[in-house]
Amino acid sequence: MSNNPSLTADELLELRRRLDEIDSGIVDLIAERQAVVTTIGEHKLRTGLPLRHYEREREVIERGMARAESLGLEASVARDIMQALIRHSLSNQEAHQLVRSDHGQGQRALVIGGLGRMGVWMSRYLDMVGYVVDVSDQADGDTPFGKVDDWRGAVHDYDLIVVATPLRPSNDILLQLA
Repeated sequence: MSNNPSLTADELLELRRRLDEIDSGIVDLIAERQAVVTTIGEHKLRTGLPLRHYEREREVIERGMARAESLGLEASVARDIMQALIRHSLSNQEAHQLVRSDHGQGQRALVIGGLGRMGVWMSRYLDMVGYVVDVSDQADGDTPFGKVDDWRGAVHDYDLIVVATPLRPSNDILLQLA
């Protein structure tokens, strides 16, 4: 690229177009990498191998850092990117493993406080692992799950009950459940 700090509008537009192409290529390569990781994850699940391989993770990060340095980039940039890719891959593999486990298949779960942040997260997680999920919450809000107005009369209908409320209300709820 030119050392000339003054670019014409057309030159700036062309550089931005080129950046868009590069960014698309990066995303394409990440998608390709993820497809390979998914295949490896499937192999690990079929053969019972652990999802994490710390030595391999270290090799991937170190190789990325060395490549970055050889291109005149800071190694920390490559380290951060490789760590993010590894975290994302592991997260996807763990989620896939949970879905395949059918852990809650055919069971019903009630999430008390299911419209708060933790309750929504827990409801989605339980749904992902096969539970039929209902929520009960004093707050009003939309949910893709069934709603139970009064959990007290329905507790015996569930295989699992999760209390996802702040600490003080949780104490009262747990005492009532006991």
